[in-house]
Amino acid sequence: MELPDADLVRRALGGERAAFDALVLRHRPSLVRAASLLTGDADEAESLAQEALARAYAGLAGYRDDLPFGPWLHGILLNLCRNHVRDRGRRARPAPPELLGDAADPSGRRQGVLSGILRQEWNDRALHAIGQLPAPYREAFVLHYVEGLDYAAMSRIAGVAPGALRVRASRARLLLRESLGSVVDTWIRRADDPAAS
Repeated sequence: MELPDADLVRRALGGERAAFDALVLRHRPSLVRAASLLTGDADEAESLAQEALARAYAGLAGYRDDLPFGPWLHGILLNLCRNHVRDRGRRARPAPPELLGDAADPSGRRQGVLSGILRQEWNDRALHAIGQLPAPYREAFVLHYVEGLDYAAMSRIAGVAPGALRVRASRARLLLRESLGSVVDTWIRRADDPAAS
């Protein structure tokens, strides 16, 4: 039986290193994915996720459970990504899709060669389009539509009003629809409804 995050955090605070390791295994893939999309830098995504986890471990004693652990981690990551993008200046470009590699199908189903090629082509176009969004829109889109956070949690980690985040996510969706077509709506509906996958 898989323990909830809150139980693992309590155990980690009690000195049980394996509890924090379980949290890392649970949340690391999401952090890497979010860092890749937020920064457009696949090479740095792993480092940023690792740094977020290290900071979370160091600051675990200050963690308050008014925000679930996953969104709290994403808040740490969001600040690291903002700093990374700011520090590298205006030279930021989305990572070439070939550097992001293929992600395994989460359901474990095998995919044919043609569907793999089509999926890779879609991923290339989507990553490029997301990377072209203005940073505030990209953050709102990734946190809501990719990571599945609600606007209240996003507000607590981003320091922006929920209504403003809703507008940013909606505008990002419209911009992506302009560049990718209506397939964005289908993709977003699937992200909103795990049963549709």
